[in-house]
Amino acid sequence: MSRTTLSRSLSTLGAWFVAAGTAWALASGAAYAQDGKLVRLVIPFPPGGGTDSLARAIAPKLAKELGSNVVVENRTGASGQIALNHVKAAATDGTTVLLTSDHSIVAVPVLNPTAGYDARTDFTALGQVSRFQLGMAIGPGTKAKNMAEFAAYIRANPSKANYGLPVVGGFPSTIGVTVAKKIGGTPLMAAVPFNGSAPLMQNILGDQLAAGITDMPTFIPMHRADKLRVVAVSGTRRAAALPDVPTFEELGYTGLSANSWYSFFGPKDMPRAVSERFNRALLAALADPEVKQRISDLGHEYAPLGLQESDVELKAAANFWVEAGKSPDFVRP
Repeated sequence: MSRTTLSRSLSTLGAWFVAAGTAWALASGAAYAQDGKLVRLVIPFPPGGGTDSLARAIAPKLAKELGSNVVVENRTGASGQIALNHVKAAATDGTTVLLTSDHSIVAVPVLNPTAGYDARTDFTALGQVSRFQLGMAIGPGTKAKNMAEFAAYIRANPSKANYGLPVVGGFPSTIGVTVAKKIGGTPLMAAVPFNGSAPLMQNILGDQLAAGITDMPTFIPMHRADKLRVVAVSGTRRAAALPDVPTFEELGYTGLSANSWYSFFGPKDMPRAVSERFNRALLAALADPEVKQRISDLGHEYAPLGLQESDVELKAAANFWVEAGKSPDFVRP
């Protein structure tokens, strides 16, 4: 081969490597779009509740893994619809993500057909964090220590027959109606809705409510401090964090065996490289011993999932609530 031919070959080969390197850089740029940029971690409920506590435990570790600042944004209102629609319309570069329980993303569209989103088509599942149970807690003013004593209190004090809910409709409301019907009394216990779990708990502690129904992480610290008492939990088995508390099923309140979960989501059509990058960072953050301990302290079951498994979980839950919404006993706002 002549020197001129060799020079041309090397030049062509060099150009190929430059082009390949540029393509790789562009692809990597998409995968690492979060790096160096502010990531907004949106949650649908106010500060002080279980969702907020979980988000603030994960955010610093997630920031480290992503190489970005992560700020928690509480976009409250309309049972999560404000936050969900905000994330639905956000850029797909991974700088706006959502952490929510199953209720806001899969049950609310069934409760309200004008919610403006469908969990199955409008979001990208980015990774599950944990599973949790719902609990029913009773206030200090009742002096009750268990469900039987609470039922007796309600029958003897019909003017105080009420319970709080963090949202209207869905599983918390279903639990409330089931309990109210079994306890009986005239009138049946009245449901009092709030915008999130934090104000609900404040009203229980202040004796404005006889009881409340929400996620276990909200109740556990106050239960352990003996300021309120959790008397029953949802699910098929007792909560590991409160093994002394029976399930509703054990107490004869049937049909309340479902569990719930927390998971991250982004807008639909996120590039695969971006969602994979986020999921890797999330799983690394969740593996941190401090985060795992915090998840346990909040009363959650540690249950991180990858992209495919999270998407399967999302669609299964959405399909469950679509079918549940067809029942005449389904509680709507």
